[in-house]
Order: sequence, then C-alpha cells, then structure tokens
Amino acid sequence: LSVKITASSLSIKSKKPLEGEDTPRAFLEGTLVEKIRPDESTWSVEGGVVIVILDKIKQTFWKTIMQGDEEIDTELVDNRRHIGEYDDATQAKIRRIIFDQEQYHKGGPTSDEILGQKPAIPPLPAGVEYIDRKKLDE
Repeated sequence: LSVKITASSLSIKSKKPLEGEDTPRAFLEGTLVEKIRPDESTWSVEGGVVIVILDKIKQTFWKTIMQGDEEIDTELVDNRRHIGEYDDATQAKIRRIIFDQEQYHKGGPTSDEILGQKPAIPPLPAGVEYIDRKKLDE
C-alpha cells in the first residue's frame, strides 16, 4: 500500500496493479479542503480497513474532506452540548475515543489492546471494500 499525506492532499494506492488490472489502483486521491499537519497525521491498516487520522490546522468542522466530494451541513452539528448532556452509552463512547486518541499520541496501548480485544470493524458503506493487505504488500 502506498499512502502519501501532504499538507493539502491525500493519496492511497496499491503499490502494484491488483490481479486483473494493468496499473496500480488508486483507492483515494485528491486535494483536501483545508490544510493539515502531515507530520502529525498517520495511517494504519486494521482488519483490512485503512484508517487515516489527519491533524487539522484549524480545529473546525469541515463540510467535506476532499475537494469535489459531497458536502454536509455543518450547521446541523451541535458542538455546544456538554458531554454530560448525552446518555450514558454515548458518554462512554466519547470518553473511549478521547482515551484512545490520547494513548495513540503518547504511544500507549488503546482500550482494546488493554482489554486484549480486537477492535470491532464497522460495516462498510456501499462502494467501499476491504483491502487484502497480503495482495497490496506483494
């Protein structure tokens, strides 16, 4: 897998053509709508899913990530709610995400690693496919 993260773009491609294809496949390629810190941004493959974490320079809600992609209405995001206003299950998920992000930046184990569990892989949206890491690393 070839991943290139710059301050203004993101590219995820196979290193070699996949079976039945003539050129390496571009899974994601384009210009970001806002600038990021590439040295603080990371990527990994977990359970066949590529996870990309971008460190935004301006901590605002983005309407989209890549130029030309469908936009969301950021006015509908309620960022004024305090964590205590959510139900217990939502609070637990938010706290776990915050903990895992802090652990990641410190180089420590995630909550799943501490508990000895593999993270659950959420179902993928239509048009998104799992990547066979063995084929990409060949």
